[in-house]
Amino acid sequence: MSALLLQSIRSLVPVSDDQWLRIEAATQHRSFKKDEFISRDGEINRFTNFIESGSLRVFHIDRDGQESVIQLGVRGWWASDFASFTNQQPGLLHVQALESTELRSFSYEAVHRLFEELPVFERFYRLLVQRAYAAFQNRMLQNLSMDAEQRYLQFRQLYPELNEQIFQKHVASYLGMSAELLSKIKKRVYESDKQQKRATKPS
Repeated sequence: MSALLLQSIRSLVPVSDDQWLRIEAATQHRSFKKDEFISRDGEINRFTNFIESGSLRVFHIDRDGQESVIQLGVRGWWASDFASFTNQQPGLLHVQALESTELRSFSYEAVHRLFEELPVFERFYRLLVQRAYAAFQNRMLQNLSMDAEQRYLQFRQLYPELNEQIFQKHVASYLGMSAELLSKIKKRVYESDKQQKRATKPS
């Protein structure tokens, strides 16, 4: 039983035990080694993925070979090339495991079968997509309105698990800056945090 997946679904919609058994039966357990690709640019992504353990990144490579991280994911998160999955067309993104990663995946066919059989699952999926879209819009607004240090501080506050678990170069790409700049920002923030702790420490 995937207790973590059940928790993710029940955080958005109530599902009975019988409904949960039907949902879980529609999943596929998939394992990936570090650096292994889950899907690639040019392929049709046939799965939407829930991360049981490990971490992954969703990224784009431009014509000059420059990588841009679009999404990061850790345990308890959903991640995939969503546009390719939804439209069942060749994608523009790579999805790669950053460490040994275990997924619970729903195929395109399984998702639509559950939509027909279990309206509660369709509602869950709609709410999941709405939240993801809202988060993406907020991120775009932050990139337009915040400087690099503000973006990092916001990221650290919202996603402490990503800040701790994901390699710095991937976090930097996600935040739209170089790894060198992120390193300088983290050092400056660390020193600022230390000074604040000293100032508030009882004498």
